[in-house]
Parts: sequence; C-alpha cells; structure tokens
Amino acid sequence: MAKDNKWSITLKGFNAGLAPLAFSDSLTEIGGGGSSSEMTNCNILDSKLTQGDGLATLTNGTEDGVVTELINFIMDRAVSADVTYGIGDTKLFKISSTTVASGGTPSWPRTVSNMTEGSSVIDLNGNLYYLYNTASAGAIGKYDLATTFTDSWKSTGMVSAPHPVATKEDTMVFGNGRYLGVYIETGDSFNATKLDFGEEKQVDDVLFSGNQWYVVVNSSITGTNRSEGQIYLYDGSATTSVLTDETGVGAYRIGFIYRLNGILYIAYQDLSSTGFIIGYISGSQIKPLGRFNGTLPTFAQKTLYKNTILFLSSGLVYSAGALVDDLPFQLSQIADGGFATCGAIAAPFGTPMIASNLTTQYKLAKFSGYDVNSAWKSIIFPLATGRAKGYIDSVVVLTQTLETGARCNLKIEVDQSTISSAIQQITGVGKRKHTFKTLGLSNIEDFNIALDFSEGSATKNVVIRSILINGHYLQD
Repeated sequence: MAKDNKWSITLKGFNAGLAPLAFSDSLTEIGGGGSSSEMTNCNILDSKLTQGDGLATLTNGTEDGVVTELINFIMDRAVSADVTYGIGDTKLFKISSTTVASGGTPSWPRTVSNMTEGSSVIDLNGNLYYLYNTASAGAIGKYDLATTFTDSWKSTGMVSAPHPVATKEDTMVFGNGRYLGVYIETGDSFNATKLDFGEEKQVDDVLFSGNQWYVVVNSSITGTNRSEGQIYLYDGSATTSVLTDETGVGAYRIGFIYRLNGILYIAYQDLSSTGFIIGYISGSQIKPLGRFNGTLPTFAQKTLYKNTILFLSSGLVYSAGALVDDLPFQLSQIADGGFATCGAIAAPFGTPMIASNLTTQYKLAKFSGYDVNSAWKSIIFPLATGRAKGYIDSVVVLTQTLETGARCNLKIEVDQSTISSAIQQITGVGKRKHTFKTLGLSNIEDFNIALDFSEGSATKNVVIRSILINGHYLQD
C-alpha cells in the first residue's frame, strides 16, 4: 500500500494455490499475495509454503524387485491389516505400506491367465475381484483372499474396455465399455450388460453415494475431438433397467468422479483446449472451481490426502480442496509422480503411493521426506503508474526456525520476468527472519518473487511464513 512515495506488498496465505489463470499465463496478475503463477512440487496446504513431498520406493518396488510392469490400479483401502492389492497388465500385486510382496504361498506377484491389461480390483464380502482385458474381450477373476484363484470367474458379456468398479453391501457395479455391469452376491446374480448407453459410449467411472449409483459416461465420434460427458443416476438396488436422473457437462470428457465431505467432485476436459477443470455437482449442474494443465486423470488416478483430492496428471501429483473447512478451496501441484508415465495412485494406509514407469524401468513409491526439485513463483505485481516506476528497498522473509541444510534461493524477476536480481539465500541454522537489501533493481515496471529449493535438503525443509517487499516510487 502506498504511503507518500513508499509502497509495500506482503505475500502470505500461500494456501491460495495456483492463480485462476496460471494454467494459461505464467505472467498473470490475477490473484492475491499468496497466489502462484507457477508451482513445482510445493506444499501450501496449511497456508505456509514449503517443499512438496519426496518419494521413497517400496521394498521390491522396482524391476530389480518384483514390479516389472506398470501397476494400473491400486485398491484405495486395506482388505486386512497392512494389506491391499494392485493390478498391472499381466499380474496381481499384494502390497503393504512398505513392501510389494514377493514369493510366499500363494506366490506373489501372481500372473493372471490370458490377461493383457489389468483394469481394477475390489473386495466384496471377503473376496477379491479383479477386472481385466484379454487380447479380445474382458473378464473378471476372483480370489478368496486365501489360496484359491478363479481367473475366468465371469466373462460372458464382458468386452475389452476400462472397468471402473464400486461396491456397496452385497452389490458390485462396474463399467464395461458401453455397458454398466452389475453383480449381486445374494442370489449370485450377474449381468455384464445391465444398462446399455449406446454406440460410441463408454463408462469411465462409477461411484455409490446417497443410496444412488453415479455413472460417468463419455461419448465420442471417431476422428473428431468432440465429446459429450454425462453423469447418470441409477437406483441403489441396481435391479432395474431405468435411470433416475442425469447431469450433463456438455461438450466435455469426464475423467473421474470423487466424493469428499458429501460433495461430488469431477475432473473434466474441453478437448479443444489444453488442461482440464475441477468442479463439483450441484443439482443437475456442474460448477467449475479451477483449471489445471496436463492430461485428464482417470478413475485409477485419484485418492484422498489431508482432506484434499490428490490426482495424477502428466506425471505430476496435484491437490484440490482445503486442509480444513476454514480455508478456501485450492488447486496446487504438490509432488512428482516418479517416472514420466504414471499408473495408479492410492493411499490405502494413509500415505499416498504412486506407480510409474519409464521404458523398461518401473517403480512403486510412497510419499517420504521432501523434494528438492521444488520451485514457486508469485503472480506479477505492477508498479508503473503515470511517470513513476518502482524501486525495491528490501525483502524480508519470515520462516519457521531453520535447521542444518535447510535452504531456499530467492530472486526477484522484473519487467515481465526479463531481468532478475542476484540470488539471495534463505538459510542459517536457527534463523527465522531473513532481510535482503541492495538488490540492484531500479526503474521497475512490475515484479514477481521466484523461489527455488534445489539447493536445499530432502530432510530439513524451509517453511516460509510470509514475504514482505518494501519499496518506493521513482519519477522519470
């Protein structure tokens, strides 16, 4: 705020996350003091700014262990103490919070007969069901969680397609290409084509909420980039062949649907532009909340972390939501996904784990420590007014108490990021206040703050509470 010819700007409340137009404009001026125009692996969930989570590979979690293919889906809950399951293209995996199981009786990982692409796994009343594709069709296998596998438990009516799945009580509902399939355990009733959504349609996610099934259906015409996304409501009993309602998002493709605190969030994409949108369902409408860059996440690429939705996009992990209800909804890029191609993300034991691969390298890793490949930029703050331009007198950074090895580099970029100041080091054991002067920048039209944690520590992070920039105006 200007006083005489002086001005000051404070950056804090970093939980604002990515600025509204950050997805398309790295020089955006739209946002507040805590908004970011660019972000790489940063954790801002508690309103302070620090490095994002690092990754630690699980025991046996690479091709040198037992993960020799990309894990496409990990069940997002434990079936017993410290046990969940995942599925790759040819194998089932047994996974704990620290280890991908190897050997044992039965022997893990387990190769599934004729499977060429695993899609999903889920437990229902003491049995594990694994949905997958063969070279020409689809199938469902069954494992009694003890010793017996039936790889071709059900195949009649199954087609080669993604197979999202959800359960409630004794009922399993799953996607099957243009069809919605239903299995009701009581009475052993199975119908792979219970609902038919028609040609050029595909069920891409399913969810049970409020005694209704929510069914995500995308349609497309081969050779164009147009798509029509719909969310259909289906009776909770899953016994009728009639839909109860629908919500349309228009000419968009829907990636996933997720329930958090009673609100149904969706990720959807306009195929004529880059990136995608996070929004929520309100009655028969979709309300947009923010836009990200990157690929559209699938039903296998979402989970819960610290009261926010984590999802994968273009090899990166994003967060959407708020740590507590008193904070506003935020969108942020919080961690790296590992290798360039990511498969599943899940947090069955509380800590997110991510499967990824690069050509012949594979791994399953979980959040651990801090990532030094971390950076953050503020939005642009204009200073030029009339004949006046700006001069920065000082920058004061408040942090939590720093430990040995903790470091963050700060620089000021001016005039649409065409000129940069010298790098200033935020470091020093026991320090909490860091003041920088004599920055060598004058006649400034606009500026932004750029932070870089690459020379920091994976175990001792820098937590930034606020940044105060003080200056005055110069007349031409």
